[in-house]
Amino acid sequence: MYKEVITRDGSLTLKNEKYNECYHSSEGAIIESLYKHIYPAFEVAKRNNYFGGEIKILDICYGLGYNTLLSILNRPKNVKLKIYSPEIDKNLVKSLKNFNYPKEFAKIKHIITSLSENFYYKDGNIEVEIFIGDAREYLKNLKSVDIIYQDAFSPKVNKELWTIEYFSNLKKILNEKGVITTYSVATPVRCALYKLGFKLYTHPYENIRKGTIASFEDLEFPKVNFEEKLKRVECKVLKD
Repeated sequence: MYKEVITRDGSLTLKNEKYNECYHSSEGAIIESLYKHIYPAFEVAKRNNYFGGEIKILDICYGLGYNTLLSILNRPKNVKLKIYSPEIDKNLVKSLKNFNYPKEFAKIKHIITSLSENFYYKDGNIEVEIFIGDAREYLKNLKSVDIIYQDAFSPKVNKELWTIEYFSNLKKILNEKGVITTYSVATPVRCALYKLGFKLYTHPYENIRKGTIASFEDLEFPKVNFEEKLKRVECKVLKD
């Protein structure tokens, strides 16, 4: 069901045969996670005084765990992390205690093992909960999250996690100063976020393809001139 793929930065990802997509781009599992999600999201958190010292993160979907685990490895000093992550594939999560992660993950091997065996981990600074099931159902139990990593498989194969109805539910649970990050630059995805009142940005890093950063606040990232694009294309969104 899974095929191992070495990405450009040397980190290992898998190809899911059911969806016929890899869990990360060919640029690199680590690079993609850090530059499209964690670095920009943590910049927003820093600007907002780390949301009072506890950052609540929704990681859609857990997959191989890179977003969650690299968030832990890059946790700001004296800041607690509470991470919620839905994942449909129980067997995948259970297998990850034996996954060949990069060497820097060795220091959190105990966390990886706990999540793989119990779908949960907690210590004095970190709490992670993996929900096995439909992400849309999981959202109903959450409120006031600060960061959302929107990292599901592409709209082409996983449409239900990219519709305007789905993004409306993300909007309901996102802190008003919070941020959504995603690798997707697809026009229907940006249209959905735009119609819901988000301001659209992209990351400033030159070594990786652009993604999308969405916030209700003005951010110090390169702004996406979406109004200009809408002069040329119709704003169509994906619907349930």
